[in-house]
Amino acid sequence: MSFPRRQAAIVGVYRTKQEKRITDRSSFELQVEAITGALDDAGLTLADVDGLLPMSGGNNHIAAMDTLNTAYYQYWAEQLGGRPITYIEVGGSAGMIAKAAMAIDAGMCEVAVLFHGKAGWNIGPKSMPKTDVAPRVAEWQFSIQGIVGMAPFYAMWAQRYMHEFGVTAEDLARAAVIDRYHATLNPDSIMGEKGEITVDDVVNSRMIADPLHLLDCSIDNDGGYAIVITSAERARDLKKKPIYILGGGEAVHTDFYLSQDGDWFPESGKSVRRATDIAFATAGVTRDDIDVFGSYDCFTVTYLRNLEEMGFCGLGEGKDFVKDGHTRLGGKLPTNPHGGLLSDSHCGTTDGLFPVEVVTQLRGEAGARQVEGAKIGLAHQQGFSVHGLTSAVILAAD
Repeated sequence: MSFPRRQAAIVGVYRTKQEKRITDRSSFELQVEAITGALDDAGLTLADVDGLLPMSGGNNHIAAMDTLNTAYYQYWAEQLGGRPITYIEVGGSAGMIAKAAMAIDAGMCEVAVLFHGKAGWNIGPKSMPKTDVAPRVAEWQFSIQGIVGMAPFYAMWAQRYMHEFGVTAEDLARAAVIDRYHATLNPDSIMGEKGEITVDDVVNSRMIADPLHLLDCSIDNDGGYAIVITSAERARDLKKKPIYILGGGEAVHTDFYLSQDGDWFPESGKSVRRATDIAFATAGVTRDDIDVFGSYDCFTVTYLRNLEEMGFCGLGEGKDFVKDGHTRLGGKLPTNPHGGLLSDSHCGTTDGLFPVEVVTQLRGEAGARQVEGAKIGLAHQQGFSVHGLTSAVILAAD
């Protein structure tokens, strides 16, 4: 059975205001705003929804995991008008969108909403207290230290990458510089109003975890978003032009800020490469067909490595691909025109922001940051460590 190309479409997207810290509203309030906003964008109502794809739960990192809790779905079933939810999903946004397309094509649901909202809590070391009793989890479990595992793990990855391929701090910094430039063209970004930055600005910002400086790291803020998916048949009668789902894939590999296997940079790649290869195979297009790319850039090293592992350049060639300007607006692979996680927004469970941006681009609604003639886009997600959960989805306009 082949993937149902163009049989489902994204018909509504919405972003709440992205702010450094939102203290007068709850995460649930942002989620409700995002859902109703995306449905309005599509010309639908809460009564139309029968598929639910939540990206997070309540007001802290532990509560964000309660998407696994049946009570959470029961709560949202009530909020959506008391009707049964017939399709639920937990995972990365790109993979969830692809699987929603299959579920819609199979008749499991007709209108699915992916959503997220975070308000009033931090990511990183401040998000959970350090335990003052003997650990009740494995020695390397990141929660013992209060989720300090993100920056150190990516820093170790960056050190090894720099050593093996002759990558410099300046090479990493160019990713942050490009993202910031793009953010200055996005009035909804967190960092755009602060203006452009230079390579020197990045490498002279304070060290977080050697070799990653402050400006090599994604920002931390609150905010929400939602994405509405329905059948191609129904999409044709709605408010906005449909953005069709061509294909997608997902994969999981080692670690959870816990461990790394022996070969960090195999030619064959790991989960990012596997998910990407599946996405292109199901979509029936090639890498040369991609007009705009939403790349999960939690750190600058991730930005470069994604280009390599996703097959847009060879192993160790990411630095030259970026230096040559291919990922800037006007380049052959415009990447993160909204500013990415480094300069647009990192609102907790962030990966849905990438398909939102790709949809905005394919609709031709991106304003000053619009990629001219964009028809096919790729959105990528990863998380839960360097090689952990990852997915990719390929979208297309008419």
